[in-house]
Amino acid sequence: ARDWLWRAFNMWSRNAWDTVQGGFVEELNMDCTPNRVANRRVVVQARQVFSFARAYKLGWPGKETAHSLVTHGLDYLDQKLRHAEGGWVHIVDPAGKVIDNKRSLYEHAFIILAGAEAYTAFKDQRALSIALESAEFIRESLASEDTGGWYEDLECSLPRRANPHMHLLEASCALYQATQNPDDLTIAKES
Repeated sequence: ARDWLWRAFNMWSRNAWDTVQGGFVEELNMDCTPNRVANRRVVVQARQVFSFARAYKLGWPGKETAHSLVTHGLDYLDQKLRHAEGGWVHIVDPAGKVIDNKRSLYEHAFIILAGAEAYTAFKDQRALSIALESAEFIRESLASEDTGGWYEDLECSLPRRANPHMHLLEASCALYQATQNPDDLTIAKES
């Protein structure tokens, strides 16, 4: 399993980052070359940051590459994907132009997870700040006071799915593991 995982990290590390326009590509073509024209979801950006931070922690031999990709991914999240009114957008085009500025629970949960994992791997304070900011956005903007839990997005779209709540629970636990601050379990207790 480790050999397969290392091969996967090797392949993605060579192909995932768009060195021309920035950001992780959304998908690979059948020949494993990056599809540089596909739009990019914020959740994929956060998941790649998480994955390469985890690869580093697992002992993947490409540790310097992992650190570089995590740093680039955090730069992209921090500088290109923020919504002007707080939080992060949903989808951008390859050049980083916003295609869908919806702010949803799902993306923000993965931003928490990515930031917590990058912080535990590299002690990167910016990663922790991003995770905490995403958690604060969820608490302030997506809390459902009437029924508990969290709205899917600012428009209170229905149905309210279990999947984003489950990922938020996972992300909250990761954030607590990173900080050991009981306040970081608030979201987990309310998910």
